[in-house]
Amino acid sequence: MKIKIYIILFLLISQSVYSQEKFTDRLTVAVNGRYGFIIPHRSSMVYLIEDHVRAWDLTVSFRTKGDKPWQVIYRIPELGIGFYRANLGNANYLGTSSATFAFIKIPIIKKKIFNLSYSMGEGLAILSKPFNTEENIYNIAIGSHANGFIDFGLFSELFFTKKLSITTGFNFTHYSNGAWRKPNLGFNIPSFKAGLKYSISNIDVIDRFKIKELKAAFVRKNEFSFNLSKGVRENPPPNGVKFHTTTICINAERLYNPKRKFGTGLDVFYDPSLESRIISDSSTFKPVYNFRSGVHLSYDLMFNKVSFTMQTGVYFFTKAKDDGLIYSRIGLRAKVWKNITASLTLKTHFVKADVIEWGIGYSFQK
Repeated sequence: MKIKIYIILFLLISQSVYSQEKFTDRLTVAVNGRYGFIIPHRSSMVYLIEDHVRAWDLTVSFRTKGDKPWQVIYRIPELGIGFYRANLGNANYLGTSSATFAFIKIPIIKKKIFNLSYSMGEGLAILSKPFNTEENIYNIAIGSHANGFIDFGLFSELFFTKKLSITTGFNFTHYSNGAWRKPNLGFNIPSFKAGLKYSISNIDVIDRFKIKELKAAFVRKNEFSFNLSKGVRENPPPNGVKFHTTTICINAERLYNPKRKFGTGLDVFYDPSLESRIISDSSTFKPVYNFRSGVHLSYDLMFNKVSFTMQTGVYFFTKAKDDGLIYSRIGLRAKVWKNITASLTLKTHFVKADVIEWGIGYSFQK
């Protein structure tokens, strides 16, 4: 895995050197060390945590040109890929984690010698020691090698020269397989990080008046969408039957400004895994009980054709008692072709993952 990552990074850097000068001038390489801990959000996880989580990451990114409105609105962000490596505080039962991820870094304050930024990243993590009925029954947190990887960061940069800076900040990292394989309590890891960053590009000074002009010229619109999603989940105990879920979602949203849109929506969920859970609570069951319906409120951060979505809803029809009435979603939505959209979201009940939803839909503005 390490050799493959180094080869990919070498090819990216090599190609950048011999490609157009504009891309090379915007290239940035950074390395960071991280020191944190796993939050025991279940009492059953306390015995697993023996030590702090020590990690490092290596990232390659490029600064956007600022030639598109969304890039100016977000103060000329950086887009990149990274490799993350960590122990998980328990060599015997939790092992190590390796992740590759894509991210966006958005400046909050941008000065000649000091930057304050936040980052959002998603990718795939491989855990070395998941739950196994034969070899590792003590890892009751995660039951699969492959897991989703979500990483949020807030950090500062202090420049020694125009190109070299030291970075310090905080990250929040989450692992989950979306309940497609049990157990799936997941890991939540806050950490402090520090590192070095080398920027081939120089620092830009943003024209604030251009941002104001873009905001003033923005026309608020309504957006309507229909989305169909599929997912896979598993009920306890581990290595059980896989259930295929289906979700239909109808949204009405308001594009409030170039960055944000707010909305509401109606959800209809079909989840055949509900039958066994409902029967355990009640002797009566009807096929319609595999359906749940709810309404949600949504908030999206928009990055041109891609948006980072957060939703919270309440069921008005459900017979499953173990999940409660509140559900949430977090993930990505994107326009892939004309009015056709694609989505990848994690549906949860508070901190309990329910299912990863892969969706396709249709949207239009009016």
